[in-house]
Amino acid sequence: MKSLDTLLKVAQRRMDELGVEAIRIGQHVEQLRMQEASILAREESEIALAASDPTLGAMLPAYRARIKLQAGEVRAEMAEKEALLIEVRGRLNAAYQEKSKFEQLIEQEAIRRSTERATRDQAMLDEVAINRAGFAK
Repeated sequence: MKSLDTLLKVAQRRMDELGVEAIRIGQHVEQLRMQEASILAREESEIALAASDPTLGAMLPAYRARIKLQAGEVRAEMAEKEALLIEVRGRLNAAYQEKSKFEQLIEQEAIRRSTERATRDQAMLDEVAINRAGFAK
């Protein structure tokens, strides 16, 4: 029984660690989304500024190409992190199933012990009743 309790604690700890990792990755993905939005907003403001200044307008194609490259790098990193997040969630699901199995085994063990105890108690009561019946004669 103690080994099942230990395995349950290990499974719970694994779930906790994977949960923390999933949260950390999710936060990083959200930071990347904000970074992408910031890059695109900055591009829009620069386009508006370049529309009013012909000197900046000449440099706009190179700037937009650089922004496109930056946004692409951020999107690639975000896709990588999202794939990692999916993989961690899969491992978290597997860890949850493992933990559930240990909980079920612990419950089955408790039921088995309870049944054995009830059977022993009934056997003792039957023996006492038989002995009393023998003395009553």
